[in-house]
Formats: sequence, structure tokens, C-alpha cells
Amino acid sequence: MTIAEILMEGLEIHEKTSREEAETKIKKILEKVNLSSDILSRFPHEFSGGQRQRIAIARALVLKPKFVICDESVSALDVSTGTQVLKLLVELKNEFGLSYLFISHDLGVVKSISDRIAVMYLGKIVELGNTKNIISSPAHPYTKALFQSTFDVYDRKKNRIPLKGEIPSIVNKPTGCHFHTRCPITRDLCKSEVPVWKEIRNGQKVLCHFPID
Repeated sequence: MTIAEILMEGLEIHEKTSREEAETKIKKILEKVNLSSDILSRFPHEFSGGQRQRIAIARALVLKPKFVICDESVSALDVSTGTQVLKLLVELKNEFGLSYLFISHDLGVVKSISDRIAVMYLGKIVELGNTKNIISSPAHPYTKALFQSTFDVYDRKKNRIPLKGEIPSIVNKPTGCHFHTRCPITRDLCKSEVPVWKEIRNGQKVLCHFPID
């Protein structure tokens, strides 16, 4: 499919607009992602990773959604290109009033784009809250270990939480708290009882028997 066909597909399925109206919408959204309409007759393999990601963003936004799911949107890009795409996503969010569900394993990316963070372990949310609060004061041992696993130019080891063991199978999860097999502060209660949500501060919630202060 050409770029024109890729961008046109959603409009043909979901909107009853004329060809001329659809082409106008496509050209406008390409401008928003800093691409020229000259690309419409070309094919995806002719573009760089960053350009293809911009095309994907244009395809998502041409239908004027309010909610967009971004699943590892910059994981395949180099740092410079990924930063540019993140900046574009933030600009588009502000301009169009978008809400993103941004899925990523890169904590640097998460910090730069999110207002709220949900941390998942074995497919289950274990901590939820305002980005600033979670970054400055993670309450779940797994959350703290995640942030400490990022590269630290000063190699600070104070108060680090080392994870032990291997990640369990998601189809055969441990009893009680699923994290207890790897948690350095686990106790007997963690092995037998499933934790319940606790509110720590300002809406920050954690699924842990013994949250970190």
C-alpha cells in the first residue's frame, strides 16, 4: 500500500467523506507531523524509522480521536529520533487535547511524557499515581527496583533494592503477592495472602503488604 492508501483506509471505513475531503484531511495531518504531501505516492520501506513513526501517528490522528494507545512507540528508534517523536507527541497532545495510554519499558520515556504512571508486574498493576510522586517516592519494591535499574552515571548504590531470582511464569504465578519470590523485603504474609490496595499519598496507590516509606 502507498502512504496515501494507508492514510485513506481509516477514513474510507469510518467516515462518509468525499475523496477530495479525505485528501484535504490527509494533507493537513501530514503537516502536523512535519511531513510533506509529496510522500503520498511512496511506500513505507522508502522511509526511515522516524518517518514511518510519523506516518503511523498521522494515520492514528486523521480520524480525530480523543484517546490514543501508544505501544512502545519509540523503542525501535535511536535516542535522537525517539526524542523528536516524543516531542511531537507532546505537541499534538496539547494541540488536540489528546489522552495517551503510553506503554513502555523505558523509564526515561515514561517520565518525559506521562502525567500518571501505572507499574505492572506479571500483568497486574502494582502501583498507580502521579508521575512526580512515583518517581520521587516509589512505594512498591518492584517500582523502586525498576527506577534503580536505569543507568546512573554516578553509580550510586545507596538504598538500592536488588531483585533476586527469575521472573515467574505468567501462567503459573506465585501464591499471595506475585512479587514475593523476587522481593528483598518479603515476609511470610506476602507468601500466603494477596495484598489489597493502599493509598499512600495524594492518590498514589500501591498493591503491597509493606509499602516503602
